[in-house]
Amino acid sequence: MSFDLLFYSCIIILSALFFLWTYSEKKLDGKFSKVINWISFPFPLLALYAVFKLNIDFGYILVSITFLALIAWFLGRAINLPSLIKEAKSFFIILFLITIFRSFLFEPFQIPSESMLPQLEVGDFLVVNKFSYGLRNPIGNKTIVPISSPKRGEVIVFTPKHTMCSSNISDAYPDNFDDLSNLQGFTWQRLIENCSALGVKYVKRVIGLPGDEIVFKNNNFFINGEALSKEYVKGNSKEIILKETQNYSNYFIKQNTNQSKNLENTWTVPKNYYFVAGDNRDNSLDSRSWGFVSDENITGKASFIWMHWECLGCFPEFSRNKFIE
Repeated sequence: MSFDLLFYSCIIILSALFFLWTYSEKKLDGKFSKVINWISFPFPLLALYAVFKLNIDFGYILVSITFLALIAWFLGRAINLPSLIKEAKSFFIILFLITIFRSFLFEPFQIPSESMLPQLEVGDFLVVNKFSYGLRNPIGNKTIVPISSPKRGEVIVFTPKHTMCSSNISDAYPDNFDDLSNLQGFTWQRLIENCSALGVKYVKRVIGLPGDEIVFKNNNFFINGEALSKEYVKGNSKEIILKETQNYSNYFIKQNTNQSKNLENTWTVPKNYYFVAGDNRDNSLDSRSWGFVSDENITGKASFIWMHWECLGCFPEFSRNKFIE
């Protein structure tokens, strides 16, 4: 079963069970309510797992659930059902507080790909610090109170324009969107095939700030004419691990030993945009392929790995808990 089918199936089943529970409470004096509660228990967990695997912006899900809890509260008052009023009120208060906390302070994010190896692995759950760059609207992500801006070397979570079905190439290349030479073997049409209405969140490292000239040559980045400092750590016949230094930040990157060094491109980062790249440099779709990241599409700074949960049948692990360099 695909994850989108799993998500929608859980929503339909939970909706049906809610109406059955309401009927049981109202007409049958709660005769089957406990059974319905037990049957309902796994479906929110399955829906939550599907949300993370689909990389859906959980903010929209959380706001929607909070609103539904409020509607259920009013419904309980309308039909004079004390048990529904009590349950819905409790859920609404808890969800409202979580929404405030998640919208303005911290947000979870799961790593969906290998593009940030060796530091971040598939299944890592991150804490995203949303307050570090300013207070943002929970829906629409517009900055309400600016505090600071991303710095070179920081790992950020964002929604690139090419993952939104309504976007076009000018959103990622505002100054020279008709120049497709910077797309390394890709086309905009190919990139947006897996788009969604709300977009898909990515995690990458900031390489260039607004106004920077970025040159990628011989598998190295040059920022305003200066190459990023690298130090060999270890390697084998297929790949090497390097320690890269940027803005006083030290972190590890991975490169393939057989990767062609003939690719060369130059970008100038527009105002209010950023250039990002994955730490798994030869296995990452990033600004080298789909353009720049707009400030308004940045969710926050990835700060901490708080859990590792790779598959539905796996047990969550906490041995990888650490701050992100």
